[in-house]
Amino acid sequence: MSEIDSDKIKRFVLRVEFIPYVVFTVIGVAVLYVLGSIFVNAIKNKSLIPPPTTLERYDCSAPGGNFSVFYLHGTDRVQIKSANGMMEGTVHQNKFDWQGFGDDRSLLGFVPPTEILFEDAKSMRIYGADLQEISCTNTADAGAHQRTISQ
Repeated sequence: MSEIDSDKIKRFVLRVEFIPYVVFTVIGVAVLYVLGSIFVNAIKNKSLIPPPTTLERYDCSAPGGNFSVFYLHGTDRVQIKSANGMMEGTVHQNKFDWQGFGDDRSLLGFVPPTEILFEDAKSMRIYGADLQEISCTNTADAGAHQRTISQ
């Protein structure tokens, strides 16, 4: 009897009708895995959109006082904080855009920088009306990866 059952199973497996069962099962498992991973990541991030990347902190010393620039190479967001206040802006082709406050001294105590001259994982050189080529250093543990700014 076991010989008959094994022969029936072999014939059923080798038949053409069996192939769609296998293919659809494999596709179904793959779809469930992808949807499950999206669902788990959405719960972990509390959103379908991934969390924003944190900006790297560069501490700067200038004649007008110390300040920090928060920037991550490859993103267009930038923040600058001084003892007087904070500004947020964007970066396009190494030029800062402070959304209309680029000439305002009252927010930070100085005119914010206008461009990035050089930036790597450990340091950044910025230029502005009140800041003539100021060097800033990254306070985090920076890697050896160097990024140069082409002008």
